[in-house]
Amino acid sequence: MTVLLLVLLCHIAVLNQEFRKYLIESKCVADCQMRGVPITQGLDIISFMVDIGTIGDWNMQGLPADPLSTQNGILVTRSSRFPLMIDPQGQALNWIKNKESQNVPFWGQTTLTDPKLKDKLESCMSDGLALIIIGVEEEIDPMLDPVLEKQFIVKGKRKIVTVSDKQMDYDDKFMMYFITRLPNPNFSPELQAKTNVVDFTVTRKV
Repeated sequence: MTVLLLVLLCHIAVLNQEFRKYLIESKCVADCQMRGVPITQGLDIISFMVDIGTIGDWNMQGLPADPLSTQNGILVTRSSRFPLMIDPQGQALNWIKNKESQNVPFWGQTTLTDPKLKDKLESCMSDGLALIIIGVEEEIDPMLDPVLEKQFIVKGKRKIVTVSDKQMDYDDKFMMYFITRLPNPNFSPELQAKTNVVDFTVTRKV
């Protein structure tokens, strides 16, 4: 059940709160019932997948307490793919900076146009730090594809990934976050398949 819910959340991560609720309650649950698949009535996905203590930590780190933001927190922390966050209001960036405050390098965040991006990537991967990339538009440098696709080579206790013809050490503690301020970006299907697109856009509930 946990895997099913996480897969469902990953597929609706790019949608706003209204459409997420519609697909979960009106489509997924109804379809399971029609097919005779046992499913808990009134299941709260949030409480099923994350404990209240973790949610409290996220809130203290700056993640809003509304259900949509909590779902996004689950998606960012539980997905096997690196998150690409749609963040026009800057809430996701604020949360990630606080959440990873002990794991970011001394130079903080970077951009895809940074001439030292490759060196910063290598440093973060080898030391198991968090790389926060802001100002993302609608494409990501193909140089990062081997990392996004996790094309690892294991040599003894070392895990290696080749980036631009250079072999770099990879620590499993490494984390990479992409953040765009575009409110409605047009990401290609290929990019969406390589990353976990999560929409943090704040919308007014009517």
